[in-house]
Amino acid sequence: MSELNDHPDSVEPDAVELDAVELDGVEPHDAPWPDDAAPTGDAAVDSALGRLAGVSAVPVAEHSGIYAEIHDSLMASLDEER
Repeated sequence: MSELNDHPDSVEPDAVELDAVELDGVEPHDAPWPDDAAPTGDAAVDSALGRLAGVSAVPVAEHSGIYAEIHDSLMASLDEER
């Protein structure tokens, strides 16, 4: 089966020169944590955003669990009948 592909055949999708990537002098560990988000008016979203505010104080190894819980709570909110 043939697939449409916008990439030329000679370029491998995973072949990226990391030296060519501009980081504007900001190292990942130096990046500022985002400011508090403005309220959205949706209680479920505002609750999720509130939970994100505390992520920076938690060890990185625990971030994926927090993100998964937030994701699950947002999905449950979307599935609720209103």
